[in-house]
Amino acid sequence: MSLSHRFRARLHDSENKSWLNFARNHFIGYSTDQNLDFQELQDFYLEWRDLAEYMVLQKKTDNLRNKGEVEKETIAVKCAKRGNDVYWWRIKKRLKSLHKLENHTFFDIRGSDKCSNVLFATLTYDIRRSTVQEAWKKVGKEFNKWIRNLRKKFGRISYLRCWKASRKGYPHIHVLLVFHDHPFRIVFSQLKKGRRVHRIAEKEAFEKSYHSFVDVQAVRKLREGIKYVLKYL
Repeated sequence: MSLSHRFRARLHDSENKSWLNFARNHFIGYSTDQNLDFQELQDFYLEWRDLAEYMVLQKKTDNLRNKGEVEKETIAVKCAKRGNDVYWWRIKKRLKSLHKLENHTFFDIRGSDKCSNVLFATLTYDIRRSTVQEAWKKVGKEFNKWIRNLRKKFGRISYLRCWKASRKGYPHIHVLLVFHDHPFRIVFSQLKKGRRVHRIAEKEAFEKSYHSFVDVQAVRKLREGIKYVLKYL
């Protein structure tokens, strides 16, 4: 299916600007097993991302008492769009403090008693549960329910979360979890895709409150865990 034939005319508004909402609502129903022209879809995204749009703001200064007038200043602020320069500037600003954290090592890989209070988890989505559209609508609430149940069991948790779409279009969740009140004992380590991963004893607790497969790994070095999540941004 090509955007240029059937859908191109409807992907723009009356001013010929890229119409993101229509594109999102329409193409979320497609997956890679269908004949979708992804190159043209990518080109449409780049067209939308690189179209600079601005929000016009007006600042008023009340100088009636001093000058007997109201001063007005009008400015145009470039809007953030996912992937443009403003978006990345805001992301880097928000996450700047993470890059300054000390690279703390939680356990000695050769030690006999290995524990970590930082975990990396991946939550997949069983495609038999719902359509792609329904999955993306539900996944936020389902994640919140999952994290609430973990807090009931393990106490305070801070987390850094990122969404990702699978090849079928369904959501994946990657999350770095910092447990303030509960360290986890590492029961064994294994090689996975050329890197060593560390498994905890309480994995079952992470599976009970979520409907699909959950992968859990103990983090040995803090910066490695942060880097693993940030790459999905």
